[in-house]
Amino acid sequence: MTRDEEIVFEILAEGGSLTIVRRFDNNVETFHYNHKENNPFDNDLAISENGIYDNFEKPFQIINKKYPWFLLSAQTIHRDFKILVLDTLITQLNKRRITPTDFENSITQYEEILGVKLEFGNPPIRNGLQKIKVKNLVELTEYDYQEFTDQYAQEIGQKFKLRGKYKMWTDEQTFYPENMEVMKASDNFEIVGMLEVSGNTIIIKNKFGQIEYAFPSDKFFVSTTPILSHTKGWFYK
Repeated sequence: MTRDEEIVFEILAEGGSLTIVRRFDNNVETFHYNHKENNPFDNDLAISENGIYDNFEKPFQIINKKYPWFLLSAQTIHRDFKILVLDTLITQLNKRRITPTDFENSITQYEEILGVKLEFGNPPIRNGLQKIKVKNLVELTEYDYQEFTDQYAQEIGQKFKLRGKYKMWTDEQTFYPENMEVMKASDNFEIVGMLEVSGNTIIIKNKFGQIEYAFPSDKFFVSTTPILSHTKGWFYK
């Protein structure tokens, strides 16, 4: 390798390799695909395929259509192409119905190289962001700090406890604050959508990605439940 070229994708198999090299020549970027497969009994039958392309996806799709690269030994996947490779990996594993047992020899390498945790089970339904059902929405309406007077609290150095009022916006309650007066909100809250946290703001969007609610995180507590697919498959976290 020279300073103007780098391996961006490399898969090793017994007796061969699948490699894509990125090269720069006068600021022109090209991708060189090479497939080598040695024949230990006859060198004349060894496989050598080469090609030059103007983008990464073309040679990668050649590999993806011809070879079970996802079951081989991954050596290099450049960060510039990790999303494409990861999405293709998940598609192939599910399309070919690869079981965890089938994938057990390769999964650790792909997790380390791609920087994700690969899971097999009922995946969250995705639509841009993960879909969630808001199960618990609590608003802190009033609060103050009361000094502890019991001996145990003094021994462990705990001087104050939070007291105040919470307003519950959901019927299915999973969060129960201590030392709080609980009130039921006049309007019930129920939504299936997508959750984001931006700075100190909790944002809840509808299924179209439009903002429905925005709550200050110092006043509201939100817990959610993902909506899972009914069928099992591969996904990543």
